[in-house]
Amino acid sequence: MIKTLEMVHHLVNDASSWNFSGARELFAGVDIGTWKTIVVVVDETGQPRAAVMRRADVVRSGMILDYFGALQLVKELMTGIREASGLPILKGATSYPPQTDSSNIQTTTYILEGAGLEVLNVLDEPTAANRVLGIENGAIVDVGGGTTGVAVFRDGRVVYSNDEATGGLHLSLVLSGGLKIPVEEAEAVKLDRARNSEIMPIVRPVIEKMAAIVEGFLEESGPQEEIWLAGGTCELRGFAEAFGKAMGKDVFLSPYSQGVTPLGIALSCLEEGVVKTDRAEALRLKVVR
Repeated sequence: MIKTLEMVHHLVNDASSWNFSGARELFAGVDIGTWKTIVVVVDETGQPRAAVMRRADVVRSGMILDYFGALQLVKELMTGIREASGLPILKGATSYPPQTDSSNIQTTTYILEGAGLEVLNVLDEPTAANRVLGIENGAIVDVGGGTTGVAVFRDGRVVYSNDEATGGLHLSLVLSGGLKIPVEEAEAVKLDRARNSEIMPIVRPVIEKMAAIVEGFLEESGPQEEIWLAGGTCELRGFAEAFGKAMGKDVFLSPYSQGVTPLGIALSCLEEGVVKTDRAEALRLKVVR
């Protein structure tokens, strides 16, 4: 799992590192998010071959508000990968936040079809993440730009899911107010690791509120063996520690967490798409509260 995610991280927006040699068939995982859209392409064995990410403002709180903008974006991203691969990429999958309206799910499907992809799978974001994490008994908390989704697994199957319209955008909004700067600038500041000590005191209450929401969800589903974080917002340094401390529990954080869901979406195109998490890896990745 670690090696595969590191590979995706290396491939993002670096066409010189893409390698399609030996691939017989390619599949696209398309993750249309609030702040960015990510496409990960894997071959028939599940090996990542290419990945692209672009800033986009076509979604709010998990809902696609700019259909034509999203369609054009996905078309452009797919065209770039297809031209580089020299191979047809005709099949793909996508995802949605838990509890999303069915019409929004249908809209997302239309976008992929408009980009020339036969849609093999449409699944909720935490379930997509579990195609990578391979959790048998536990919970995944997917903190994206606009929503935080939770899925609880028993024997590898989803037994509970829920989501809330809170995510990285809300951190940026609070940071914007705290620093008295535009939201776009606040988003850039949030990603500046050199300013982390300045950022965390401002956004910590929002992180704690997210943790309280998730804790409420998990109380409905019963105690969890383990809790994993996924999504780009979790890459903020100190996020996982603050989240776990607020919940009073240990949490796990994967490397390159924003790549977990799009990779899982791509893997869902394969019959055997689950990459099991090694227990020793899980122990090394644990974030101690």
